[in-house]
Amino acid sequence: MKSKLFFINRLLLITFCLTALFCNAQTENKKKKPELIVIGTVHFPTKNINADTIYKVLENLKPDIVLMESDMTNFNSDFTFKKTYDENEWNAVLKYKANFKNTLFRPIEFEGRNDYRKQNGIQNSDAVVNEINTLDSLNTLSIKHKKIWNRFVDLSNSLNELDNSSLIEINSIATSNLVNERQFYQYQKINEIVDENSEFAKLKIKTATKDAISFRELYKRYCYFETLRNRTIIDNILKWKTQYPDKKIVVLIGFYHKYFLVNELKWKQKEYNFELKEF
Repeated sequence: MKSKLFFINRLLLITFCLTALFCNAQTENKKKKPELIVIGTVHFPTKNINADTIYKVLENLKPDIVLMESDMTNFNSDFTFKKTYDENEWNAVLKYKANFKNTLFRPIEFEGRNDYRKQNGIQNSDAVVNEINTLDSLNTLSIKHKKIWNRFVDLSNSLNELDNSSLIEINSIATSNLVNERQFYQYQKINEIVDENSEFAKLKIKTATKDAISFRELYKRYCYFETLRNRTIIDNILKWKTQYPDKKIVVLIGFYHKYFLVNELKWKQKEYNFELKEF
């Protein structure tokens, strides 16, 4: 009888130990993954958003790394700042850097963005939009094109009305959905007007290399680059995430880009071991 009780006690002890080990393993697996937080911003002060607004968010989140909408031209080789701007994000991070000296700052922008635009003649894409507006005012757009144009204008006006919104409002799902639709119209539907209207094949503009390109080619290059730019920003975010796998990272990005980043990064969480969060 005693040996039977001894056997049962040993069995219970083993079961208890295995259960404890299993629970331990489960707890380890459920450990919080490092956070990657995307914050949509505006570059210049508005009624409710300025450098202090962004600084307070950073102070609350206390990131290990802040990724900025900048390329290496504004950084030295050791990632200290070479050049800064009188913009909300730059003024916020300068203050944050002074108070949280161990924080790292890294660029995520397409390298040589402005030079690329100049060389390819796409620094003045507004010329195409202005021409569409002129054609609309002359009532020469087709019914299909007029419908596209009117919707694009409505979406743009709705976003302009957010000028005095809070940081929370411009980071809301409603704003992201609005930006998403507006950018769809800008890069795809407006492109339909340009491709299907012979006027844009005739009008020309000179690039920095003195080549003359049509408005149609200008807009095609512009749309291609903006998509390439967004994808490059995502690649750079993931590059820094790989280099600093255990760090809390905050991404400061113009809120027109945020929807694209979030939609792409959410599929990368498991592969790169992070938890994606929005402000």
